[in-house]
Amino acid sequence: MKHPIQNRNFRWLFTSRIFNSLVFGFTEVPLMWWVYQETGQASLVAATALIGAIGALLAAPLGGVLADKGSKKNVIILNLAVDVVIMALLIGAVLGGALKLWGVYLFVALSALFGNLSGPAMGALVPLVLERPQYQRGNALTSLASMLGLAVSFALAGTVTGALGVAPALAFGIGFVLLAWLAISFVKEPKVQEEARDTQEPPSTSTWLSMGEGFSFVWKTPVLFWLIAVAMLLNLILAPLGALLAPYAKLLGGTAKDYGLLSSGIFTGQLIGLSLQNFVKVKKPLPALLAGTWALALSVGLLAQAPTVWVAVFLLAMFGVAASFMNVQAMTLIQLAVPHEKMGRVFGVVQGLNMGVQPLGLAAASLFADTLGPRGIFLIVGILMFIAGFAFLQGPVRAALARPATAGGDR
Repeated sequence: MKHPIQNRNFRWLFTSRIFNSLVFGFTEVPLMWWVYQETGQASLVAATALIGAIGALLAAPLGGVLADKGSKKNVIILNLAVDVVIMALLIGAVLGGALKLWGVYLFVALSALFGNLSGPAMGALVPLVLERPQYQRGNALTSLASMLGLAVSFALAGTVTGALGVAPALAFGIGFVLLAWLAISFVKEPKVQEEARDTQEPPSTSTWLSMGEGFSFVWKTPVLFWLIAVAMLLNLILAPLGALLAPYAKLLGGTAKDYGLLSSGIFTGQLIGLSLQNFVKVKKPLPALLAGTWALALSVGLLAQAPTVWVAVFLLAMFGVAASFMNVQAMTLIQLAVPHEKMGRVFGVVQGLNMGVQPLGLAAASLFADTLGPRGIFLIVGILMFIAGFAFLQGPVRAALARPATAGGDR
């Protein structure tokens, strides 16, 4: 089987994804910097980020409906066009000295709302342009590109914002949006062929009912339900991890440099895991999911007892490798289990639920950080993750994982 990069449509989709990931830093960094410069209050910077998270959470299920009702490519192009308009208005407001805090909140909310409408469309477009045996490599490659793009984006955006200012940084962002727009325009979107069903239900014309169909499909398909449940738990862990690593570094007797090392451990592990999945085909998803979940549990749980910074860095790298395998395998199994005509709605549900648990993870970490400390939180999370692995041993889930190529799962 050829590597996905040899597929012309996938190459353009992949290129668009790279440019799109470069946009994030060139919106977030200059806007957060402007808010802090103008107000001097870190809490208002956090409020700006929270508004963006809420907008993204609301957009995901709606984006899934739009992706299934029409052209997925057109949904992505429309959202890129809206991004250009929003960023151009922001540049005008900054240069004219008319930008106010409420205006930043409004622009961030609109940008998050419209920008994240395209997430489910992107996830649903990948399996349309690839053959089923290529899904894993395609997902690994796009995830790797997004991760590297985000890392480069934030570093470049910080440099440009510091050297040239907020407006020029936003202008760079517009340039990357236009390049993403150009690349996606070359993708030839295959037509979705509805798959035969014993009981074919007519698609709902109501947006709200269509969103409900995505939730219903997940609820009635055990393998999807538990994949998403474990992914939510993983995101619940990842959300506060960055905030906990600073006090954890101090507990280990480290400095700010060691805090940076700990953070790089996860990133390095994810890069290794995603790179491996471009070359290693996982043939048996059940052992892979069990090994991945329990490797996550082991690595997080052992952080509670890590004696040195370097041991912790190794454990975090192990966590990153396992997390990357879990994410790619979950994405691949969802694409294999869901019929193409429902793919957008299901990805909207997945994206919305995973975004929804992140604020809960941050809130829980804030609530228990002083009483339990980082070590106590890591131990509890490790135990929860270990228990979650047993979900994959249930009869219906095992049966579905034994035949991953059957679209539609168990209903």
